[in-house]
Parts: sequence; C-alpha cells; structure tokens
Amino acid sequence: MTRVHKNIISLLLGCLISYFSVWLSGIGAAAPVPEFLREYNEFAIYFYSNMVIVLASSILAYFIMVIVRELFILFTKENLFYFALPVILFLTTMLFFMGFATAPLLYAAVPTLVVATLLTKSEK
Repeated sequence: MTRVHKNIISLLLGCLISYFSVWLSGIGAAAPVPEFLREYNEFAIYFYSNMVIVLASSILAYFIMVIVRELFILFTKENLFYFALPVILFLTTMLFFMGFATAPLLYAAVPTLVVATLLTKSEK
C-alpha cells in the first residue's frame, strides 16, 4: 500500500471519528445513571454523561487504532496528521457555527486524539 493510499484511508478514518464523536455525544447524554450514583445529584447531572462519552470514545478509538495499525503495519506521524485533520476541522467548524454544542464533542474528540497519538510510531 502506498503512502498516498494510507493517507487517504487515514483521512477517511478521521471523518469516521468525527461522526462517532457526534454519535457518542448522543449516547452519553442518553445514558441512564446507575442506581448507586443517583443519590449524588450534582455528580450525576454534571459529570456522569461526560464520563460515559470519554470512556466510550477512548475504547472505540483504541479498537480503531489497533485495527488501523494491523492494516498499515506502521502508523506514522504523517498518517496521524491526516487522521486528526478532519476531527480538528470539524470541531473548529462546530465552534464557530454552534458554540454551545462543542463541549460534548470535545469530550469525545480529545481522548480519541490522545489515544491515536499514543499509538503512533515514528517513521524509521
């Protein structure tokens, strides 16, 4: 597989992660609070849905990155740039046009980018 093909696939995966960040934000907002956390109203209201989004996003990003590393054999920093580009552009666009909806998307996108960065190997 050539470098161009790897970069295009990385770009498409970044677009897929942008979609998943919106999807995970909806799932996190709709997640029911467990019984043992319901007595802590402030925690359940302010933090539980965000924790669900971060955890689900991290797990999903880890599985996607493991599959990508198996496919590419070497996931380089150049692939990481093309992977992160659509995510960052999507978040920037949402910030400018819909500022109120950016925070839940950041809870999904930042862990994804951190996991992708940690699983990146440098070129030799």
